[in-house]
Amino acid sequence: MYTHTIKLEKLTFFGFHGLNKQEIESGQNFVLTLKLDYNTIDNSSDDLKNFIDYIELYDLLKNSFEEKRFNLLESLANKILDDIRKFYKSVTYIKL
Repeated sequence: MYTHTIKLEKLTFFGFHGLNKQEIESGQNFVLTLKLDYNTIDNSSDDLKNFIDYIELYDLLKNSFEEKRFNLLESLANKILDDIRKFYKSVTYIKL
């Protein structure tokens, strides 16, 4: 078994998350950094199906971020983490 790490830094998404009236009405930029580890069985293959696609992962983060408005950033973070775990069963560690 082989462990791989992906780190996506300074991803900027615009959203209306928060409790303050200005946050809800005007929105703001959020900057996220994601680090995750995942396992593969075959490290010698060059086939993308054996690895996590960075673009697909980015799209998952973006969709999770934009799907629903949250009052608390902790709730938003939990949604993102849950979505990653559901979609990528090989993930062993996530830091957001």
